[in-house]
Amino acid sequence: MGKSPDILTERAFEAAHLGGPVFDCADTGNAVQAVSQGREAGAVLISCRTEGEGDALAAAGFRKVETLVTLERRSLKPLDGRLGRGLVRAGGVADVPACRRVAVEALRWDRFHADPRIDDQAADALKAEWIENDLRGRADRVFVAEVDGAVAGFCAMLLRADLAVIDLIAVAPDKQGKGIGRALVAAAVDHYREQMTAMLVGTQAGNPASVSFYKSMGFQEVKRADTWHWTP
Repeated sequence: MGKSPDILTERAFEAAHLGGPVFDCADTGNAVQAVSQGREAGAVLISCRTEGEGDALAAAGFRKVETLVTLERRSLKPLDGRLGRGLVRAGGVADVPACRRVAVEALRWDRFHADPRIDDQAADALKAEWIENDLRGRADRVFVAEVDGAVAGFCAMLLRADLAVIDLIAVAPDKQGKGIGRALVAAAVDHYREQMTAMLVGTQAGNPASVSFYKSMGFQEVKRADTWHWTP
């Protein structure tokens, strides 16, 4: 493929699952130009995120698919240490098959699944490979929860300057509501509390249970932004 259009940033990872070129557009003020350049490049998806009005994006053919809520926990004081005792451990490559399964079963609120023009199987494959990449070294650390000898959930962490970022977190549907997600977050807070100044996580406004969960864990909302997709 030739050089990506200047206004767009190519997303090779997403493209591998969605059947053609995928781009991000940070310049939401030039939505029409982004679409024009994306069409020339054969784009199957252009995405952008804005904290402001989306009228120009809608006029250019973009569709709002989610509102992303960013939450921050400034205090990394340890949570109840009993939460993850005997339940959470460090994950590794051997956990790839089980974590891929949990990702496919549990992750349904992300922007790819929220977009009716993106095939759910493609979105499943994308998330499965995402956690595999994290386990193979993309993440700084992946915490894995194990119940009765089987992987029940995971929490993959990235580092960004002095921030610890929850990159991907999931709990198997049949294990939800049993404190596993809380144990995973508690383990991450405990691990990073002496290294990082804060922890960030993003979740969807359309998933109020998730927003409430993080607030119950001491996170505070710091930002909301709408995600928009254009597809041909």
